[in-house]
Amino acid sequence: MEVATQLGTDPAQPGRFHAHISDDWTIVHVFGGVSMYITLRAMREALHRDDLLPLSCTAMFLAPIPAGPLTIDVDILRAGRTTTQLTADLRVADQTSPALHMQAIFGATRAAELTYANVRCPDVPRPNEIAVRRHSPVVHFNFDDRTEWRPISGLDDPHSTNVLAWERLQVGEPDLLSLALHSDVLGLAVEQQGPYTVLSLEIAIRFVAIPTTPWVLQEIEAWHVADGYATGPARLWDESGRLCAIVHQTAQVRPMHTS
Repeated sequence: MEVATQLGTDPAQPGRFHAHISDDWTIVHVFGGVSMYITLRAMREALHRDDLLPLSCTAMFLAPIPAGPLTIDVDILRAGRTTTQLTADLRVADQTSPALHMQAIFGATRAAELTYANVRCPDVPRPNEIAVRRHSPVVHFNFDDRTEWRPISGLDDPHSTNVLAWERLQVGEPDLLSLALHSDVLGLAVEQQGPYTVLSLEIAIRFVAIPTTPWVLQEIEAWHVADGYATGPARLWDESGRLCAIVHQTAQVRPMHTS
């Protein structure tokens, strides 16, 4: 994963990183989850603290991001003993306005007496029992060459607003940051209602646990679609049934013009 998304520091300007995302990670433009991933990596590098893990992040998508060179400026708003808040702006090369703005919280693991979860992992077949499928049967997306996607239910059903699918990266090892790649998924639920283009405006992720397996179960819902916008959550689970992340996404919905 890091080979196709390169990141380096700028020695002349603290907090600035130069990145490069190859076209291996594009769906027309760079996939939203990939731009979130590279921004989170820059934030992690800026902290210089191995004891802090990403707790949450919210990304606002301001402009399309093409494959190629990028600049990421990270600002540490508050550096506490156990939690740190940061912001970052990702810019396309030679552009002054950001294409993505992110705020995030990194924190250390803390002992707590109160622990519970009121959501349960869906009972689904294992990944090896499900057929592989590309996200589009007619359009070649480079993103599909770097991932393996095995949808379970909810596809090709106009009465469904929920989708369940297994997904894994074909490169790299599972970690907290890679969950961002599995989080830009609201379009999968919305597009079951017809040929629509779904463009992310905002994605918020609460990171819960590092996946113990490469496969991640995407539990996707479209809660509300109206006035040209869609909103809904997703929950990400690993094969052991462990909750790994909670996602909330808002997107713009446009009719897809086909010839």
